[in-house]
Amino acid sequence: MGWNKVGLYRYPQRKTPWLVRWYGEINPATGKPKRYGKSFRTKQQAAEFCSEKMHEFRKGIKRDRPEDVTVDRLCDDFLKTWNPVARKATMVLYAATVHRLLKYFGKDCLIRTIGPKEADSFIAAQTHRRDKLDHKLSDWTRMQIVNHCKVVFGTALRWQWLLCNPFAHVHKPKPITKKWHRLTVAEYAKLLETAPTLRWKCFYALAYTSGARFGELFNLTWADIDFERGRLHIENRDGSDRMPPFQIKDHEARFVQLPSHTINLLAQYQSVAPEGVPYVLLTKERYEHVLDKWCKYRKAGKEWQSRNMVNNVLRDFRVHAKRAEIGFNGKFTVHTFRKSCAQNWADCLPGNVVKFYMGHSKLDTTNQFYSIVDESHMERTKNVMDKMLEKAQIGNSLDTGQTLALNENEKSGAKKKAAAAASIVTPSHKSTSETQQKMEPVGIEPATSCMPCKRSPS
Repeated sequence: MGWNKVGLYRYPQRKTPWLVRWYGEINPATGKPKRYGKSFRTKQQAAEFCSEKMHEFRKGIKRDRPEDVTVDRLCDDFLKTWNPVARKATMVLYAATVHRLLKYFGKDCLIRTIGPKEADSFIAAQTHRRDKLDHKLSDWTRMQIVNHCKVVFGTALRWQWLLCNPFAHVHKPKPITKKWHRLTVAEYAKLLETAPTLRWKCFYALAYTSGARFGELFNLTWADIDFERGRLHIENRDGSDRMPPFQIKDHEARFVQLPSHTINLLAQYQSVAPEGVPYVLLTKERYEHVLDKWCKYRKAGKEWQSRNMVNNVLRDFRVHAKRAEIGFNGKFTVHTFRKSCAQNWADCLPGNVVKFYMGHSKLDTTNQFYSIVDESHMERTKNVMDKMLEKAQIGNSLDTGQTLALNENEKSGAKKKAAAAASIVTPSHKSTSETQQKMEPVGIEPATSCMPCKRSPS
């Protein structure tokens, strides 16, 4: 019965006289629990630790001390349990973070010895790439390492191998978002004019108006396009003998409403597209190369990646952009087509609609990485304020103060004219009674009644 309580005791003969004792779980083999204790120099420290222990036990944390788990065991068990549910590319990134943890702390390091100070020291030491020591890590990569460590040690906390997560409050480096160029409609029209083939025109139209990812564009099949409703469907696809598999980044299927401009281009290209090629943006030669590569991957047991579908797209795009004489005011890659499309939607559509079309799980991702303030927004802001001021009938000279000075002069002139007119009609220094006395005749008594008087007989 007393096994469930946490006791505070004092032993004066000890150097650390205050002792906190508690019992663990009952051992089925012996029928008795194991007893634990921790000593302190002051009563206040012991009382605080005692209350913390009682709070932990009320939360359901095991009464026994966590077992001694090494960093190597934690990382190995984490990768095994996460592997079935995570994407291959995600597990590659986690494996890189695990490699850094093992190299810094060592395989035999106990995870309970890693505290917030050790966690801060580990993050501070991650400054260079593992394969190229002369290349520094970007702030984005360092922030990714922090997030991965929080997940790994958070899993240990959930498994009750730890009492707290040492990476829970580690400071994240603030990455700097590079400026990217928003492709305008005029620049897009120039790009279409310089596109060498109808297939390239369809690629630019899909990239600029659908907001699809690079892998989604080149895995697009003719069966994914609904010409009647003008929709583009993006969904997972299993591999077959004639087509490699495809998986969406967020695993959730979605559709995008395409404009008539893009649907018309796709309809024109479908009539001349190579026969036997199910993909919209692949040539006959490229499709045969993909099939050959897919057969080799299947035999070797390798996992297929979307980037295997096509190459040199960015190189060809830069050639087309140079011919179109497009000057980029910031970073521009194939992925920037997707960002430009998202910004075009954000200017006219609600945020939740843009989030759905982009395939994001959180609206914060759409707002943080797929929006930009450019010259068009500044011009629209100016127009909005101008219309508001015009509606209120406020002149454009308010900023110089001329209107205010003219109004003051007009008011002072009007006051002078009103005073002069009042002085002519009624003198201001004479009262009304004095004026009436001057107007009455002198020596004649005024009549006291309006009734006619009767003469007395003489």
